[in-house]
Amino acid sequence: MKNKQPPPVKTGNRSVKETDIFFRQNWVEIDKSDFLFNLKKIKEYIAKDTKIMAVLKANAYSHGGIILAKEAQRVGISNIAVATLEEGIQFREAGIKANILILGTIYPCENFQVALAHSLTPTISNMQDILALESLTVKLNKKINFHLKVDTGMGRIGALPEATYVLLNKISKIPQLNMIGIYTHFPVADTDSDFTKLQLDTFSKVVRYARQDLGLKFIAHAANSAALFKNKRTHFDMVRPGISLYGLNPFKHSESVLKLKPVLSWKTRIIFLKKVPSGFSVSYGRTFVTNKVSVLATIPVGYADGYSRLLSNKSDVLVRGKRCPVIGRITMDMTMVDVTGIKGVSLGDEVVLIGLQGKEQIKVDELAKIQETINYEVVCSISSRVPRVIV
Repeated sequence: MKNKQPPPVKTGNRSVKETDIFFRQNWVEIDKSDFLFNLKKIKEYIAKDTKIMAVLKANAYSHGGIILAKEAQRVGISNIAVATLEEGIQFREAGIKANILILGTIYPCENFQVALAHSLTPTISNMQDILALESLTVKLNKKINFHLKVDTGMGRIGALPEATYVLLNKISKIPQLNMIGIYTHFPVADTDSDFTKLQLDTFSKVVRYARQDLGLKFIAHAANSAALFKNKRTHFDMVRPGISLYGLNPFKHSESVLKLKPVLSWKTRIIFLKKVPSGFSVSYGRTFVTNKVSVLATIPVGYADGYSRLLSNKSDVLVRGKRCPVIGRITMDMTMVDVTGIKGVSLGDEVVLIGLQGKEQIKVDELAKIQETINYEVVCSISSRVPRVIV
């Protein structure tokens, strides 16, 4: 075992050229070319005149929102969705010119002024929102764009279908209110086609009423990644891919519909090595005890970085192209790995937590299964203290 000191890693979370240095050997790599590959595949799958709204909320599911927003904008994506005003403002300050929809409800209504000041499009879901926007049209003497959210079965935000007809009639009588979009969301598009069909039928009726009876002109959108893959009837005028943009599966075996590329890899390095005797216990609670002379590696990754404590004694990492088990409880800042038998293992060796090394791969879905959660949560849990390297 060689004890060589690894150098600090250079990276940049803005671009490859504007580099920063981080000294803790723990970083996430984001491959822009794979992101663009996924976008291209989705474009090819949908109808030529169907638009794409790239869902880049939560820092693009922890992948780096600004960088990927710039890439999406560069290849002609003119609609982006975020969750909060703060995210929208951050994108604007970074120079993103695309249309930005705030998917979350804006409360209190006074914050509509903040959205408009940054050219962000709000979502409205009730009469209170409509009246607040109407008041702003008078105050600002300008038309105001917005999207109307219809709750067809998600139960989160949005007007119930019966209330939607009342809202649409009100909207149609206020010329200064410009409803440029109307949308809904599918909670079980991946698992329950019957319920999704009920939602789809309900939403379609609302769309027809708004267009045919009231003469309103707008973009209708409903399909998240799962619906996009499962049912082309859900596509309407625009689709809203989120998880699939990052090359992660919206449901089991979705790669049979579209084979995408994972955009994110998570890497670290061995920062400490030691040989220990049989009967040696590792980490808090002594949940792992060696049964032979072993070589243990310590990596600077812990649950504060988003490497879940639920992975303790259950997950593998890759070292020199081989799977090595995580041993003992994962701690806040460090994790121990059994590297016994890894020929030539050395201080500074690269360790892959998520991604490819040699012929082996650790997939996000693998970690999600161990944690009894979904791939969304695994990537979204990666802490902001882990630098993002754009490759």
